[in-house]
Amino acid sequence: MRTEKRALSWQEFLASGYHGLDYQYPDFEGTFAATMVCKRWGKRNCLFVYLDLADGRKILTAAWSDKGYLGLAEMPIGSRIMVTFVRSSTGRVNLRSVEPVSEGGDAVIS
Repeated sequence: MRTEKRALSWQEFLASGYHGLDYQYPDFEGTFAATMVCKRWGKRNCLFVYLDLADGRKILTAAWSDKGYLGLAEMPIGSRIMVTFVRSSTGRVNLRSVEPVSEGGDAVIS
């Protein structure tokens, strides 16, 4: 039986005291090691995810339902992951892929 929520609602996010003001949308491409520190539901079938990159940057990114939230909705807070960001034809940088990382630091192959 599932006891952990997939993500916080907006009201739960506000009540949690987690402000996320230090987090910015990425303006760069590449693949990075990250730790998921918070996630909340947005409007229009969107999941907002707060990531601490291994290099110290703090990133806010979105995952969408049509891509199955890239598996992020099912991962617990504190998960170590590899994330890939790519620039779209409109110039916006989007989350393209997510891979869980094992305890030893390697990407998990499923």
